[in-house]
Amino acid sequence: MESLNHSKHPLPPSRISKFEKAMDEQRWEDLEMDCLVKVLEKVGMESLLLDAPFVCKSWYKAALNPSCWQSLIFPDNECMEVWPWDVSECPNFQNLMDRFASEYQIDGDRCSVSAFLKFVINRSSGNAIVLKLPKRCTVEPLNLLQMCKFSHFHLFNKTS
Repeated sequence: MESLNHSKHPLPPSRISKFEKAMDEQRWEDLEMDCLVKVLEKVGMESLLLDAPFVCKSWYKAALNPSCWQSLIFPDNECMEVWPWDVSECPNFQNLMDRFASEYQIDGDRCSVSAFLKFVINRSSGNAIVLKLPKRCTVEPLNLLQMCKFSHFHLFNKTS
């Protein structure tokens, strides 16, 4: 019994050309807003801050949607082995802050850690579910949580 192999059963040439034409005509900026938001919910914080808003107006608007900011996972201060050759490409917290300040033309001396964290957290409009701060973050997490209003986020304090 022969298994079904798609390479042995390609689409007819007429259907391939129609498919290719449709793909060429599809424009990301024309994607329905709710679909675009669903896509952007899957990208990381760095892309939401530094890439998506600069693609086009619809991506900018979608990147502001609080649904995209439910999972706030800040990069840690340690480089991954993927980037050993270029520290500027290391996905760490300080590099994210520096890139943010540069991209939005903010004086780096005026961009404090707590202000940056508050800015990102407030993008969720209180809908953040996950908050992961860098290990070496100097901002007290409880103070940070008090600065921002969360409607669905709960802080559990284990007592022993």
